[in-house]
Amino acid sequence: MKKINKLLLISVISPLFLLTGISIYSTDTAIFREIQNSKKMKEVQAIFRAYGDLIDNIERQGEDIVFIIRGRPIYYKNGKMLSEEHLSHYPDYNSFFYYYRKGSLKGPPDPVPFPYNRSNDFLNALLGDTEKEIRDSSTWIGFLGHQVFVHRLCIEPLKKIDMKINEYTEASKEVQEFISSISVIYSMKRRKVAGTDNLSYHSYGLALDLIPKSYTNKQVYWKWSSVFNPDWGNIPLSRRWLPPAEIIDAFEENGFVWGGKWYHFDNVHFEYRPEILYLTGDAFD
Repeated sequence: MKKINKLLLISVISPLFLLTGISIYSTDTAIFREIQNSKKMKEVQAIFRAYGDLIDNIERQGEDIVFIIRGRPIYYKNGKMLSEEHLSHYPDYNSFFYYYRKGSLKGPPDPVPFPYNRSNDFLNALLGDTEKEIRDSSTWIGFLGHQVFVHRLCIEPLKKIDMKINEYTEASKEVQEFISSISVIYSMKRRKVAGTDNLSYHSYGLALDLIPKSYTNKQVYWKWSSVFNPDWGNIPLSRRWLPPAEIIDAFEENGFVWGGKWYHFDNVHFEYRPEILYLTGDAFD
């Protein structure tokens, strides 16, 4: 294997790999030249920008990029992030990445297949295989007047979101009313995404559900809507429960995607996916 070591040599390698204050230096930069400006480069870069502090190294094995995380190899192959155990079955998995549009939602998202088979391998290597491991790296914090239990990766982003939303409440009655309407915020809970074998981001302490006191007779979750409406994917936005745009913006500006922009919509749900937002081309602090 050809190794790429983490060194503080910011002038040696392409600016594409100036990640989280660390640059990546290689004695053999062919691995970078080969994939420069490609989808592969952008996705590898996004992973490093998002999680570089938790990644030990990257290596090359044949055509694959290998992330070494807590001594464990996770293979990047065609956008999929897999352990060696699952690598030979990589066609069975969907990409770890997907397209996400920042800003205002203009209408119902385009259809995508279901179930979406994302491997748990990367997050298990990064954060822990067991609930105990993940909880040991998590803590309670105050957020929008509630207590939430989240992984330490989310602590600073959520503090920034809380501050930004508090600023919005001073200028927007709609935001004030939304914050007052929140009954509970669900955070860490070990479970699978309904209808799949994928562990929910709640399992890793990387997701929040902002539950209001009332959905005001509007649609909020595709699975509930599908029970009585076979055309649930085309339910117009006017009939869906939506947080104010300022709330969504504050989350997106700090690394969280909103489940209301998924075709299989979950409008109370926000999850920490900074790598997805990096791929939009818009940086955030």
